[in-house]
Amino acid sequence: MLPTSTGNAVIVAIDHGLSHGRLERFEDPEATLQTVLEGNPDGILAGIPFLRRFDSLLSEHPDLVTVGTVDQPVDSTLPGDRENAEIHHQAFSVEEAARVGVDAIKTALVFGREDPDVLANNLQLISEVSETARAYGIDSVVEPTLWGQRAEDELDAEYLAHANRIGFEIGADILKSPYTGDPESFAPIAEDAPVPMYIAGGPAQDDDAAVLEMVRSGMDAGIHGVMFGRTIWKHDDPAGMIAAIKSIVHEDASVQDAADHLH
Repeated sequence: MLPTSTGNAVIVAIDHGLSHGRLERFEDPEATLQTVLEGNPDGILAGIPFLRRFDSLLSEHPDLVTVGTVDQPVDSTLPGDRENAEIHHQAFSVEEAARVGVDAIKTALVFGREDPDVLANNLQLISEVSETARAYGIDSVVEPTLWGQRAEDELDAEYLAHANRIGFEIGADILKSPYTGDPESFAPIAEDAPVPMYIAGGPAQDDDAAVLEMVRSGMDAGIHGVMFGRTIWKHDDPAGMIAAIKSIVHEDASVQDAADHLH
């Protein structure tokens, strides 16, 4: 569980540049980080060098939880392109993450690969970094996904149920799971999770109500919060979206009441 007063948290993920390079509304990393911090999230999820580079800015928020991404999945050998390459490796050591002072590390567990060796290496990476992290008193966040070419539906509930269970079995202290799209199929996954679960936001959405409903139904199913990226930093009102989500996560607000925070 992340080190907040209740374990509930709204974490903003800004590690996308590791895999995708320069993204729209994330051209200037410091400016995007500053915009996010102005919304007062509970924490930030970013690559280890990113956290080190902007340590002075982050230190202005002493209660901020930091989660450091230590792996790097890439799907093209050309920077910024989105293709079908299956490149995935450990980019940063747990030792360096500890020197930066993170509260947790995060790795992606990608299912649906064409090459089983890539999955095998991915599983070994998570097992080893989770074991090392525990020696440093750092939690391991595992993000099971269905990003591989063989997975036709990234939100398939049955596959995600298996993926999250494997994520726990391989070493997760915390799970960061995609939301399946409806409470009926997601609730059993959250209820069965033996460790705290937070949900991922996926691509940015234009429907604010749908985002807030996802958070509301997730909390009703037993999650401890969210680790959202583009849903927040690509929004026209990032601070408002953070406030809206925090009202659900920390104050048990309804979707209608949470929406009042958006302009």
